Amino acid sequence: MLEVLPPQTVEPRPQAFRYEAGPSWNVVTREINVIGRRAEEAVEEVDKFLDTAVLASVDRVRIVHGHGMGILKKAIAELLARNPHVERFYPAPPSEGGSGATIAELKAD
Repeated sequence: MLEVLPPQTVEPRPQAFRYEAGPSWNVVTREINVIGRRAEEAVEEVDKFLDTAVLASVDRVRIVHGHGMGILKKAIAELLARNPHVERFYPAPPSEGGSGATIAELKAD
């Protein structure tokens, strides 16, 4: 005689849970590259970048603007001078881009 087994019940697998607590920040990438942007675009991007960095508790960022005619460098310097989150800023050391990049140190909360 052939015995028919009752259908097996399959327990549902738990759904993956994703937790997000505020802005994410890739700790390897603490820089923004604005080479090739118009000054207005670059300033807007860097301003948003700084806001995100502050929310992520980053204390130092690098802004790559290139050498060119110095227009981006000047526009970025003006933004950093008036940004309330910036403690100080200075040209990057040669190993981090030299005068083609600017380092900004952000204020601690």
